[in-house]
Parts: sequence; structure tokens; C-alpha cells
Amino acid sequence: MTTASTGLGGARLRLRREPMFPLWSIAGVAAVVAILATYPLYGTEYVMNLLGMFVCFSIFALSISLIWGFAGILSLGQAIYFGMGAYFIALSLKLSYAAENPTRYGGTIPDYMEWNGLEEVPTIMAPLMHLEVAIVCLLFFPTLLAFIFGVITFKRHIYGVYCAVITLAEALILQEFIIEYQAYTGGFNGITDYETYNNMYFLWIILGVAVVLFGATRLLTHSRIGTVLKSVRDNDVRAEFNGYEVANYRIFVFCFASMMAAVAGGLYAAWMGIVSHLDTGPILSIEGVIWAAVGGRSTVIGPFVGTFLVKGAEFFLSQQLAWAWQLVMGLLFIFVVKFMPDGIIGTMGKSIANRRMRSAYAETGGAYGAETLSIADRLRAVFAGGNASFMDYLFGRDGRRG
Repeated sequence: MTTASTGLGGARLRLRREPMFPLWSIAGVAAVVAILATYPLYGTEYVMNLLGMFVCFSIFALSISLIWGFAGILSLGQAIYFGMGAYFIALSLKLSYAAENPTRYGGTIPDYMEWNGLEEVPTIMAPLMHLEVAIVCLLFFPTLLAFIFGVITFKRHIYGVYCAVITLAEALILQEFIIEYQAYTGGFNGITDYETYNNMYFLWIILGVAVVLFGATRLLTHSRIGTVLKSVRDNDVRAEFNGYEVANYRIFVFCFASMMAAVAGGLYAAWMGIVSHLDTGPILSIEGVIWAAVGGRSTVIGPFVGTFLVKGAEFFLSQQLAWAWQLVMGLLFIFVVKFMPDGIIGTMGKSIANRRMRSAYAETGGAYGAETLSIADRLRAVFAGGNASFMDYLFGRDGRRG
């Protein structure tokens, strides 16, 4: 464990720098994963289904937290990528199931295609019969769409509310596209009645993917790139003035988050056995924003906590207070935004950090104040020594002025 020093009134204050993965976090994650992984051995199938769905939604909320809490990009259309991943997997499983199980009309193509007059699977969709091809499409096409969107939007310096409105419009367009071309997408009814992977072993896969993605997000947000992203979030003009290509950083993190959302959608489709246009629309995107905000949008573990808390409360209250559960959920969100703007985990983290700061100042005999290291100071400390990496060169640090 390393330490960082700063001065205040001639005294030197030594602050401990936390490791990338503290022991307490590793132990906590291991305990939670163990509880979720072993639940099917003694729990009910209904709750097991909910747990798998909640974990998928947690990954989706994490993708929103990454771009919103760490890069300052509020997207109201992140469900686009979640839905794309879900549809790729659902189409693949549906095509395979229909080929092995003739429909009521005796055909070997999906039933919704027969209802809409198709006699065979369209050529462009035929490769999706292989699940491996669907997984590659899941990873490639949502990322490509995010890259195109990022180049068009971020390179033109379209941020803030304008970016949110554009992503919202994209979600509505995709939703209408799915409904309009129902012969290929299942339309308003979506894609159902296909073989799923709803079992304990696939739940382990979902948990494994979630742990990997949460760990990768932790590595990214606490790396040099993550430090620059936070500076871009706090003041993108100053970061650009210092020579960082702000648009490139935002494009990169947006593509990574979109791929993460697509993976969550693919797992969701394989687990739940149903996909519809609602899984690509703005409602799911806004729900994801709420999950991230409640848990803590500037934290990695916050989206997990927020998703389980909000969705769990939603299912519980919808049974106990069917007439008022939506009102209760709305009041909960207003309370968190009003009194805990950093979310549950974010507020707890700041409280712990302030307590440590007070203890550190008390050891030096000084009074605790609001003076903290700025983003610029942290950037200078991170990049001290001139050890520029390939990612720094790619994102424009070689042109840094000063």
C-alpha cells in the first residue's frame, strides 16, 4: 500500500492510497457471489429467476454509471445496446428452436415469420442460427453503432442535455423499427417460446460475467484513463485546454459501456426467454439511470446495490401495495436525489473518506478543512515521470500544452 503526502500549514499529511481491490471488497464480493450462486440449491425457482434478471440489469446499470458518473455522459437511450444484444441472442435461440421443433403450421421457421407471410428465414438472418455468430454480432454491432454515434456527437462537442435528447430519440426510432418490421423482429409481441438457459449453471455464468465486468470497470476507472475521464466529467474545457482529446476519451468509454450493455442484454434474453421492443426503449433506459443514481453513479458497486434495492422493492411492493407501489418508488427516488445526491454507496464512501481525512489531520495536529487534491493535481501525480503509454498517445496526450 502506497502513501501520498500533502502539506497544510507547514505540516505534512500522509494519506494512504487504497489498493486497486481492497481485501474487504474482495471478501464482500466473494460472499455475495457465493450466496447468489448457491441459492438455487435451497431457494425457490421464482426467486432464482429474479436474481438472474437482477444481475443482468446490474450490468446494464453499471454501463450507465460508467458513462454518466465517470465521464459525464447522460444517455437516455442506453437500452438501445441492451436490446440489440438481447435480440441477437433471442433470434439465434428462436431460429434454432424452430428448426428442431416445427411450428403449428408445420414449418421450420419462427412462428411470427409464418404469421407475416415469410416462407423461409431471410438470408441475412440465417447465420444467426449459430449461437457463436450471434455472440460475435452482439459484441461487434452495438459497439460499432456506439462508435458511429460517438464520432457524430462527441466530435461535434454535443454534450449534456442535447446528447441525452439525441439518445432518447434513437431509442424511440429503434422501438418503432422493431414494431414496424414484425416479420423479422416479432413486432409488438416480441420474441418468445424458445429454449432458454434458465438453470443454476447458467446463473453461475451470469455471475462470472458480472464479476469480470465489474472488475474491468474498476480497473478502468482507477487507471490513468479513468483519471482523465473524471477530469473530463468535472471540466471538459480545462481538460481539452491541457491537451487531452476529450472526444476520443468519451468515444472510447461510450463504446466500452455499450458493449457491456449488449452483453447484459444477451444474458437477459438467454435467461428470461422473452424479448420485446420495451427492452430497447427509453423506459428501460430511464430505469437504468434511476438504478445507477440510487446506488451511486460515481461508484462501481453502486449500480449493483441500486438495481437490487429498486427492483427488489418494486417486486415486493407490487404484491403488498399494488395500488401505491409506483408512488412509493417515486418518493424513494426523490428522497435519494434530494438528500443523497451521490447515491447510497457514494454517500457512504464520502463519509468514510471524510472520517479518514479527519483522522489524518488530527495526527498532524492540524484542523480538518475542505482542502483536497484537485483533479489537475491528481493528473500531474499520475503522469509524473513522462511515462506516456500507447493509450495516452492514442487519446492525444502527446499534444498536451503547458
